[in-house]
Amino acid sequence: MKPIRLLLCFFLGMSVISCNHHPDTLFKLIPSSYSGIHFNNEIIENDSMNPIKALNIYNGGGIGIGDFNNDGLQDIYFVGNMVPNKLYLNKGKLKFEDITKEARVDGEGRWSKGVSVVDINNDGWMDIYLCVTMNNNPEKRRNLLYVNQGLDKNGIPVFKEMAKEYGLDDTTSSTIANFFDYDNDGDLDVYIAVNQMVPGYNPSVFRPKITDGSFPSTGRLYRNDWDPILKHPVFHDVSKQAGITIEGYGHAATIADINRWLERYTCF
Repeated sequence: MKPIRLLLCFFLGMSVISCNHHPDTLFKLIPSSYSGIHFNNEIIENDSMNPIKALNIYNGGGIGIGDFNNDGLQDIYFVGNMVPNKLYLNKGKLKFEDITKEARVDGEGRWSKGVSVVDINNDGWMDIYLCVTMNNNPEKRRNLLYVNQGLDKNGIPVFKEMAKEYGLDDTTSSTIANFFDYDNDGDLDVYIAVNQMVPGYNPSVFRPKITDGSFPSTGRLYRNDWDPILKHPVFHDVSKQAGITIEGYGHAATIADINRWLERYTCF
């Protein structure tokens, strides 16, 4: 009868906990006063920035988890839209320290959308790649790549912004980047989901789909090519060669080997 009782609880809007005699929960809320995490992705509307003029204003940001100082503890990087990004160093026992200023990873005032944690140059230090959006000026929506330079004298990981040097300063209104080896050559390439509103095009109006790769809101695939002079990868846009040409408004992407060869699947 226990399965029936559980089903009744769900249909009655009751929690499963009320159906048994063990009130213990799997998760416990850790207050900011204890953890030291005080990040708030606050959105402030005005005449030019609101849901009518900017449909995706409340789509939020992202969170990246990675051990940026190689001490065995997972640190947290929070993405901000109207507020600076924040990097919190894990001090153990669920306590964190804000090291954003020392690490130099605040997002440079851009509307960050998604974050990917990846060892971009395979040097053993985790790096941070940010997708940027929500600005009509392409220069203000260049994606950012924070390359880990190692620890300073105080044991704080320090980063250098190097998106242009790596060929990853994409200016589309991107949402998230997925790193994977699409050509099976042993290094990480990247697919960037793009969600760019284009003047004169209403996404709610039916029209013929553009499939030649010319529409600005089309995903991007970048191939990782090692540069022997620079001693690090440089990424090149191979979207059309790879068949990434169908327009859409990408919010996320999932990498999977559907037919025993890596593919990407975009969510619109």
